[in-house]
Amino acid sequence: MGMFDNIKCEYPLPDANVQDEVFQTKAFGDGFTGGFLDNYTITKDGKLIRHNVVYEVVPEEDRPYYGTPEWKNPLLQVCGSMKAVPAGDEDIEYHGFMNMYTTVDDEWYEYEIKFTDGKIGNIKRIYKEYGK
Repeated sequence: MGMFDNIKCEYPLPDANVQDEVFQTKAFGDGFTGGFLDNYTITKDGKLIRHNVVYEVVPEEDRPYYGTPEWKNPLLQVCGSMKAVPAGDEDIEYHGFMNMYTTVDDEWYEYEIKFTDGKIGNIKRIYKEYGK
């Protein structure tokens, strides 16, 4: 199954009812595992932006189970031990094809997007049955 990345799309989609949805893609992984749980935005002018983060350690006293009886469980001690901190946005100047997909009211929405020299050149919906 693998990992994925999340995409928000500001660029006009063929189906207006999914314009504000968060999509998933496996286009940016290593070809085996999929993505890395990164967040992207396709801007109104068709550029693909990656929202970079760095991870910082959360002090023990700020973790959810600190000071409770559950804190004795070593697995619960690591809950909330890291937090993502924004580290700037990056235009990745993507060139190639990518698919992104979501479901709304049990309907599958998948789009094939062609990027040429860092901007959307074409976007089309791929029709297939949900779950197939």
